[in-house]
Amino acid sequence: MIDIKLLKIENIEPLGVDNLDSFTLGLNNVLGRPVDVVDKIDSNFGGYYILPMGFTIPESGNGVIKQNINEKVFLLGVINTNIRRILDECKPAGLTNWQLFVRASTAIVGKTEVIEKTSIREEGNDIMYEDYGYDEYVPIPFDDTYETVAKAILIYLDAYDKYLKNK
Repeated sequence: MIDIKLLKIENIEPLGVDNLDSFTLGLNNVLGRPVDVVDKIDSNFGGYYILPMGFTIPESGNGVIKQNINEKVFLLGVINTNIRRILDECKPAGLTNWQLFVRASTAIVGKTEVIEKTSIREEGNDIMYEDYGYDEYVPIPFDDTYETVAKAILIYLDAYDKYLKNK
């Protein structure tokens, strides 16, 4: 299993991620241990960071949030109106849509190349964020639990990790 850390940037409280404790508990249950929580990215860490976003915008905290979003960071609960901008400006590993994350959906917005290798696309389906190189998919059915949300994110990040290594 890939290494995961929860990134909570110092002095930045994500608004609108009221279900973060439920997700963290679900992630801990899936991992079989408490997830490490850090306040900054370590360039020597070989795994991935999960960053709660909610209504937070990249410029918050004098741009420190934007500086901490890159291809090794998966964003939780991004408000719909910020998704395209974040994909365009920050190029994260992937993200969950706030509206769906609140309802414990397992929908992931991820790199199109990864999704094409892991999911069968039905003919005629639009690629939602094609201009940015991302698409949305559901890696596993949802059951309204954050354990299943955590599993979906980990499944995607595992496929994404393989994609990056073979790029």
